[in-house]
Amino acid sequence: MKNILYTICAVLLLASCNEKGGDDTNLPLEKRVCGEWHSTSLPIDADIYLSLSEDASFELYQQIGESLYRLYRGEWNIENDILSGKYNDGEPWASSYHVEIVDGVLTLTSYNDAAEESAFRKEAIPAEVRDNCVVEVKSVGSAL
Repeated sequence: MKNILYTICAVLLLASCNEKGGDDTNLPLEKRVCGEWHSTSLPIDADIYLSLSEDASFELYQQIGESLYRLYRGEWNIENDILSGKYNDGEPWASSYHVEIVDGVLTLTSYNDAAEESAFRKEAIPAEVRDNCVVEVKSVGSAL
């Protein structure tokens, strides 16, 4: 369960690198996924915000049940249409993901036996989520 959550978080982060251009099919996929994304459909009962930055870093805010959001950070990479990454503690995501963006919807399909699908739409991460989260993986030099 923890690995699925880490993976979903990582995917969300990748999708948020660039607030503009999510549907611009002329841009390379690694530019189109950049920006901030919010989950619309997940294989688990959770809420996720993902920020994918152009510098290949991500922030994943994940809430399961009624608890606070948990923040995970790390690095992401896309080769062809496959998204992968690792957390700042060096642990790789539980799965890589096939990435597709159609009509403003980012769909991530896991490359594991379950082939789980998650969907996201571009949406800014609310200040209350950023300000009231529990940091699970700290960035090097982070004040959090």
